Amino acid sequence: MTPHDIFEIIGWFVACLLMIFLMAIAIFYEKKFGVRTYYYFYFIPIIILFITAADLMSSYNRIISESIELVGSILSFVVSFFLYKKMVGVKK
Repeated sequence: MTPHDIFEIIGWFVACLLMIFLMAIAIFYEKKFGVRTYYYFYFIPIIILFITAADLMSSYNRIISESIELVGSILSFVVSFFLYKKMVGVKK
């Protein structure tokens, strides 16, 4: 395992922690303002990002790891953007 792999694993764990923090914000916003944020959907990217970090520790197939990273990143962006739209009040 190279230092690059270690930094990549740490980066995905940090992304996991950021998504947990974002989920906590969504829960707070839903309870405080009564706006439905669907915070339970935040578990999906958290689990995928955790799987990505765990898969990088033992994976020899980089294509699968990179694909999982892409899906986790896209889902993280989608739920973050959804929360942003809810909190700022952007209408459809």
